[in-house]
Amino acid sequence: MSSRRPASMGMYGPAAKLRWFAAYIAVLLLPVFLTWFALHDSRIRPGEGLVLSAGIVGFSALSVAVVLPARLRRLVATFGIETVLRIHRVIAMLAGVLVLVHVVVVLFVDPRGLHILELWHTTWAARAATASTAALVLIISLAVLRRRRQPRYEGWRLLHNGLAAIVLAGAWLHVWWLGHLVQHPLLGGWFILVGVVAAGLAARRWIWLPLQARRNVYSVETVRPEPGDAVTLVLRAAGHRGMQFHAGQFAWIKIGATPFVFEEHPFSVASTAEHPERVEFTIKALGDFTELVGGLRPGRRVYLDGPYGGFTIEGHTASEGFVMIAGGVGITPLLSMLRTLADRGDRRRHRLIVGGRTEDRILLRSSIEELRGRLNLKLIEVVESPDEQWNGAVGRIDAELLSRVLPRRARHLDYFLCGPPTMVAGICQDLRDLGIPLRRVHTELFSSV
Repeated sequence: MSSRRPASMGMYGPAAKLRWFAAYIAVLLLPVFLTWFALHDSRIRPGEGLVLSAGIVGFSALSVAVVLPARLRRLVATFGIETVLRIHRVIAMLAGVLVLVHVVVVLFVDPRGLHILELWHTTWAARAATASTAALVLIISLAVLRRRRQPRYEGWRLLHNGLAAIVLAGAWLHVWWLGHLVQHPLLGGWFILVGVVAAGLAARRWIWLPLQARRNVYSVETVRPEPGDAVTLVLRAAGHRGMQFHAGQFAWIKIGATPFVFEEHPFSVASTAEHPERVEFTIKALGDFTELVGGLRPGRRVYLDGPYGGFTIEGHTASEGFVMIAGGVGITPLLSMLRTLADRGDRRRHRLIVGGRTEDRILLRSSIEELRGRLNLKLIEVVESPDEQWNGAVGRIDAELLSRVLPRRARHLDYFLCGPPTMVAGICQDLRDLGIPLRRVHTELFSSV
């Protein structure tokens, strides 16, 4: 049996989001207050004031943008990995705009003008700033191009992470070598703290987490094909009790002789949380990595970095029942929840609504059918383009269908939605229109990371 402690709703709920938001605002604005406090007796012209403000806030935004993807478990549990990455992109764009404003105003205010860009004659502070700015422009350009050209993910990720390190290190060195800000004890202490935290998070991400993943080494038990162009990877813990997780969470899979391999991808666990010594992942064929998974042989070593995520049934014991809605491979975390509920002998009434373009695109139907014999579970399958033999619901999961299949006390149930972003967003709006409280709706977005 799993010995993982029950989840705290304080980690996942609105209060947790508010705390993270307050921390972000503090990190963004505190150095501005410290700067003006340190320089309050100095005569600063308006242009210089704009340079300082844009530069300091831009540096703070860069720091936050780098911290967000650092796999902080509480952060990912509060917002979900997709939301964290979206916030990361937005803040990175904000930082880019602020840095651009800072650079443009510097070129107007500084008496050296464009000569400041002559790297062979300028200061080390200016060289660091130029390198940081150029790397930031490259990051943003590559991020825009990635949406159009879809390059190989691992190559893009390696370049992205390398450029991010140059951006933050260059910005930090620029401030440090300028000297006039960090001479003040408060500002100097702040920038030293930022540098230490950034270095610590980098060491945690690229050294500590791989070392921890060595404790979560598994061996491949079986790899079985699934209808709908997917495979189920079954892993067995190698010499340990298993990675303790909550039903609905995910882990990063690393395939190789060492947990320090660079290639890794996140997948939701599909198996019960009550038996972490044996875990399953059902993976849709989407690219090179998922094809590699399909070719694994029994006995191959696999490392797991996890668990992550706050999309879980833990903390909802008072709910009268669950309505789970899945699209495509979004069924996997919901299947983990249902299997865990079955292993716990849960007797509440639950509903599972699964949508697919065609009948053969509905994944893991045999596993769901097996669970119906162990749970009080009502299954509703919805197909967009059915064949002549189909006798279930036709179309998409929308307000009309939900109004037909939900019970009278629908407001007293908890809703778990997992699927493509557009599908999840549409169903969330339908549930709101049907009077379901927002606090009862829990979502996880599915897309390639």
